[in-house]
Amino acid sequence: ISTAVIAIILQIVTSAGLVGDFQPRFSELLTFGALVSATDPVSTLAVFQAKRVDPQLFYLVFGESVLNDAVGLVLFSACGKFVGNNNGFGTVTLALVVFCLDFLFSFVGSLLLGLLSGILAAKLLKEVDMRRTGLLEVSLYVLVMYLPFFLAEIMHLSGIVTILFTGVSARRYAVPNLSSRAESESDALFRVSAHLAETAIFLELGLSVFGLASYGNYHWRFISWALAACLMGRACNVYPIAFLYNRTLWMTEGEEDRHSQGGGDDDFVNAEVIEEGMEEQRTR
Repeated sequence: ISTAVIAIILQIVTSAGLVGDFQPRFSELLTFGALVSATDPVSTLAVFQAKRVDPQLFYLVFGESVLNDAVGLVLFSACGKFVGNNNGFGTVTLALVVFCLDFLFSFVGSLLLGLLSGILAAKLLKEVDMRRTGLLEVSLYVLVMYLPFFLAEIMHLSGIVTILFTGVSARRYAVPNLSSRAESESDALFRVSAHLAETAIFLELGLSVFGLASYGNYHWRFISWALAACLMGRACNVYPIAFLYNRTLWMTEGEEDRHSQGGGDDDFVNAEVIEEGMEEQRTR
């Protein structure tokens, strides 16, 4: 929803000539919308962790952000296939069927590959006892976790989605087959790797700003309209879905209240019938 809203708004703005000489194609705007639609709640999660909020809330926000990033990457990759071709607004619209099939194939295929990889890793760790060789156990576990990423890239699937669901299935099925020492060491290794990767990514993003400034590749009017389109796209994404979700909750609660009231009335009627029967027996 956010990707489509951002792309359509920027297409209208550029068609009206409000961004000057910069005239991107609709395929490029669609790819840009997929790029900026994913949320990154790093600061929110940091506040949650510092305030020690309910762990369920923390993991709900974290899981939604990770899945949102994975879907955004698949969407960006699918939209990027239109860039560079002679694709106007009408051509891209007609090609949406192929785009949807490509998106579903990439996401569902990556999901199944990740789940299957985690299950196979659990089966391997269960059948082969390596508890006496801790280094080999940790090495094999780490290798098995990252191998699906390369398989997904070879099969032209999404490595991020694959590794995400590999971790989900491995946490459920493979980790119980590890020794306690291998589990703690592998967890520390994954945490260090993730921290180093995030540091490298943020450094790359920060330094790229100065790289763009040196080449003069700034279009301030387009950036301003893009920020406004991001806010409108996020609003069109969050508020309608939140309203529909709350609506379903209200309907569910209303049905439960009606059932509970109906059950109470039935119990009251049954109690009256029993009381009348007891009165008749006493009179007899």
